This record gives sequence, structure tokens and C-alpha cells, in this order.
Amino acid sequence: MRACDGQRNEPWAGRIPDPSKSSTYPNIALMKKILVFSGSNSSKSINTKIAEYAARLVAHHQVKVIDLRDYPLPIYSRDIEKNEGIPANVLALKALFDEHDGFIIALPEHNNSFSAFFKNTIDWISREHVSFFEHKPIALLAASPGPGGGRSVLAHAQKVLSGYLAGKVVGTVSVARFHQNTESREAGGIIVKDEATDEAIMALVQGLERDLMGADAGPGENEPSS
Repeated sequence: MRACDGQRNEPWAGRIPDPSKSSTYPNIALMKKILVFSGSNSSKSINTKIAEYAARLVAHHQVKVIDLRDYPLPIYSRDIEKNEGIPANVLALKALFDEHDGFIIALPEHNNSFSAFFKNTIDWISREHVSFFEHKPIALLAASPGPGGGRSVLAHAQKVLSGYLAGKVVGTVSVARFHQNTESREAGGIIVKDEATDEAIMALVQGLERDLMGADAGPGENEPSS
């Protein structure tokens, strides 16, 4: 069980880990940048909380946590694109994606698929460049208050993000019964109380880090329970 504090003002955005804390720490010149966010526009999103938790487990690379709510976009429309062009927030997000080498993304499940908010975001970015993940590694999570753990959206996301959008999904973790298996902290972060879920998230993050270091991360799912 690991305690990970999270704040809305992103205290760990752009942080650089301390090489002295790990005997396996790579040459600083080899450090990569990981972009972390959730596909939710809820101020109390459990997926934002689990994304921030995973970000705290990154040991060997720089991490930047963003909130997609800070990049509001109109519902995608060919008319808007034709008459007004690509929104500035789309260009800002595309620039962030280009600057980073890997991603940790936590997705809420709405009707067995993406939230409309996340789908709209990737639809807009794809109008700037359709293969915008550019074969970079992606660690996927999904949290739900019920027993499903967002497994349907994870399956859908693997197909979409690693297909047309050219991402490389290195693993997934489903976090079921979020409120029972985690505990909120006053600082705004969470503790993951369920050992299997905690270990699965750690394995997912380590797999992403190995992939970024050039090792075989062993793509596949890291499911926390049977």
C-alpha cells in the first residue's frame, strides 16, 4: 500500500527524479518525458485520482501531469474547422504530445466506451495529425465504482489508440470498486488498499519505464484480479 498525494496545481509536473535513490537509474541523458492525464472532465474524477497515483510511481523519468479541462474545446464540427480553423488548445495539446515520449492515461467508461469529453479531444487532435501518438508507449488505466473496472473502455482504447492513432499500448490495469479499494487522503491523493491492484499499477508503470529505456516491456494486460 503506497500513499500518493495529489494536488490540483500539479506539484510534480515536470519533476526530475533523484538518481541517488535508485541503483538502476539510467544515464540522465537517457531520461524520457511522460505525460499523464485522465479522459474525464469531472472535478471529482476517480480516473484523475488513479492517473495521479500512477504518476507518483514513476521512478526513472520526468513526469508532467495535465488536466484536459484546462484545454476546453468545442464539440468537433467540420463547419467549425472550416470556418475558424484548428482551435488553439488543440495545437497546445498536440505540442505537449510531441514533447513527450510516453503516456499514462486513465479513462472513465461511458456506455462501454470513451467519455464524450475524451473522444472529442482525440477527434480534434487527429485533425491536426491523425497518427499523433507516433508509436510512443501508452500505459492505460480505467477505474470504476463497480465491479467492471472499466474493462470495456480499455478494450476499446487498445484498438483505437494503437490503431488509427498509432500509439503503442504496453499494458492495461482495471481498477474495480474504486471506493472500496482506495482511501482518500486530506492532501488530495489516494492510498490503494487492494494489494493486487496496487501491484498491478506498479507493474504497469515499470513496464512503461522499461519500454522507454529500450527494454522489452512485455506488452499485455496487467489485470489486478481474476
